[in-house]
Amino acid sequence: MSKPKPDGTPIATRELPHNFELEKAILAVLLDGRHAVAMQQARSVVEHTMAFFHRDHRMVYLACLELDDDGHRVDAQSVLELLSRYPFQAMMERLRQQQILFDSEQLDTLDRRRLRELYRRTPGDTSADFADSALAALGGPNAVFDLMQAFGPAAGMKRNVDLLWDYYLKRRMIQRLQGLCDKAYRTPDEFPKLLDEGNQAILDLNRMNRIATVHGIADVVDQTLKHITEQNANPEHAVKTGLEEVDLKLNSLRPGGLYVLAARPGVGKTSLALKIVANIASNVDANQGVLFFSLEVDRVDLLKKLLAAETGVDFQALDSGIIKPEEYALVEEAGQRCKSWNLHLMDVSDLTVHALRSVVKRQVLESQGRLKLVVLDYLQLLNSQKSDATEYEKVSEISRVLKLMAMNLKIPVLALSQMSRDSEKGVGHAPRDPRLSDLRGSGSIEQDADAVLFMHRVDGGEGSKEGEVRKIKIIIAKNRFGPTGAAAMDFYPSKMRFVPSRVEEDLDGGGGGGAFDSAPQKAYKHHQRKRMQDKPSQEEDQFTAGDEGAESTALF
Repeated sequence: MSKPKPDGTPIATRELPHNFELEKAILAVLLDGRHAVAMQQARSVVEHTMAFFHRDHRMVYLACLELDDDGHRVDAQSVLELLSRYPFQAMMERLRQQQILFDSEQLDTLDRRRLRELYRRTPGDTSADFADSALAALGGPNAVFDLMQAFGPAAGMKRNVDLLWDYYLKRRMIQRLQGLCDKAYRTPDEFPKLLDEGNQAILDLNRMNRIATVHGIADVVDQTLKHITEQNANPEHAVKTGLEEVDLKLNSLRPGGLYVLAARPGVGKTSLALKIVANIASNVDANQGVLFFSLEVDRVDLLKKLLAAETGVDFQALDSGIIKPEEYALVEEAGQRCKSWNLHLMDVSDLTVHALRSVVKRQVLESQGRLKLVVLDYLQLLNSQKSDATEYEKVSEISRVLKLMAMNLKIPVLALSQMSRDSEKGVGHAPRDPRLSDLRGSGSIEQDADAVLFMHRVDGGEGSKEGEVRKIKIIIAKNRFGPTGAAAMDFYPSKMRFVPSRVEEDLDGGGGGGAFDSAPQKAYKHHQRKRMQDKPSQEEDQFTAGDEGAESTALF
């Protein structure tokens, strides 16, 4: 049936893009069962049945997904057996639910656990007469065997699933833009608003493009030179933490970088993260947005910590509400200032890493590019998609997803992390400096992170008394794009406040009276400070001392 044009004349409708033979070829390889990696190659791109255009192909792929989730081998015999026990009406209901989510633009935001719920049978769906089964609706076993006749080279499986996903994205694009065109006919909204919706729709579709591309060196050279030129014209492209010693060594937080801040409980990692957040968000002119995920502390208590650090009011007094009128005036004034910050908080105790990624993607779109930092407190409290995953598997999945999210969205991610108890061991009464192997849960944190920072308590009181200070050593144990090293901070636990150490001390505890930095380190810092203030010259080398007469040497 034809739809009318705006002037009333009919126009012919066209079938959405798809390739029937391509879908058959993919299913044929899966049904053959001799290629162990075929199902994983398909799932790495195609997580749900809607990527297939034809209903029967969706039914067969749905059976393949359930078998794979249950750890069974995917082949023609197992698919036939499952379809013979799957009631046709139940399967149609599963496909209908996916269609509804597809139409409402929600299907591709679901994690694997939620997708499994969409196509898995319930206890009441485990038995069916053959006449009522999904297999009968397909045309019986011969329909499945006919699919196998389309078998082609298994080596082309990866290319085929990429093409299948490409057809799916084209259908998504057509439907979304058609919906926008229909809205333009009916809505009183002005053009700029519709244009913004169109831009966001295209951006959202672009995020779904999972096909990896091989880049020629000529294109990469042009891209890199353009990036260097842009950074030279805009040196503030990276996000400064506001901690001078840390920024000098890291060259600030790079877009796409994963930064891990680790410490034992009670050392003050949340307070330090809040200081970084305050340093960034309080610069209203820069309008750099921060999204803070708190999995341990609710947003009210989190803001109390932030207000205590901003005002210097004792946290316990503020938390109990027993503060002096003049202190309350300071807190109220600080609260009013915080209202102007581009800061968003999310406190949730039960959050998967994939759900976190969906929230961040949505915030990126809504902020229109102003989101500049994501903070997670803390990494080990996130949940995995697999309920039976070990601690090692869970942390490995989380760190990898966080790194990919940072790279894809081009936003730095600061993830707080716990350390193992082994980090408290030392010589005598003095704890040793932490090392990368102390990260709790998995070595993949060390592998995925662009930089790993440890907070090490050197000395000081418990912080229960007014003005009592702890000496904290911030150790940059890994830095993918620069030198390692350390920085000294004073932490006032009663006020949740961090300040740079007043005196550069020997934080190694050796008592030898040596300065915190060696001579080359001081030369490096001087060089970096000058580089951040002045326009860089061609002769400057980021990783060597730049003073006249100083020996050119690697510094850390």
